[in-house]
Amino acid sequence: MSIKGVLETSCPKGCEPFEAEFWSFIHGGKSPELRELVAAKECNLVACPGCQGVFFVPAPYIYFEPAEDILAFVFPESFRAEEERWRRKMHDDFIGLRKALGGKMPLDMEPELFFGLDSIADLLNSETYRSEEREVMEAVAGELGLSVYRIHPGFARRQGLPASLPFAPAKGEGVTRANLIAGLEKLLAANDRLSAYQDCLVALRAAADSPLPPSRA
Repeated sequence: MSIKGVLETSCPKGCEPFEAEFWSFIHGGKSPELRELVAAKECNLVACPGCQGVFFVPAPYIYFEPAEDILAFVFPESFRAEEERWRRKMHDDFIGLRKALGGKMPLDMEPELFFGLDSIADLLNSETYRSEEREVMEAVAGELGLSVYRIHPGFARRQGLPASLPFAPAKGEGVTRANLIAGLEKLLAANDRLSAYQDCLVALRAAADSPLPPSRA
């Protein structure tokens, strides 16, 4: 669930302070409407009751989307000058959050630090695009009789890889670099507009001794 907080704030025009509600914890997987607000750079936007001016509440919040391995601590841009201070706070808050969420947080999930609206919005919009391309790939792979290998989403994002890959195993064979290449070749012969998969095929062909990316399981 997503959680709201309350703080006393005042608008940049110097009106009387007032209490404003803001989202302090957003579960993007369970609150898609809030995910859209973050992606649109409109999260925690409030109106001053005095002048009706609109501004953002100057408070940090946490964005959590476990299916995509995202745990973001988002601070106002004005906090950037004290980055080390806020990085330490993120670490301390992360320990408390892990205890509070227990088994709801993957053991290998690590927090990321963001300042301002742009970087977290860019991340979510990029993930939306990657997800849409992945859905197309999986539909085409199903039509072609290919299997799908799902990669750990955080690793895939950091490495610039799609979060799932098609592969063409022989009977009883698990995923290998060779059958990933075969699966990608078959996929792209059927649909050559999947740019992330084009790039992945080039990378796999070039790195003959590279290990397989870790699975989602």
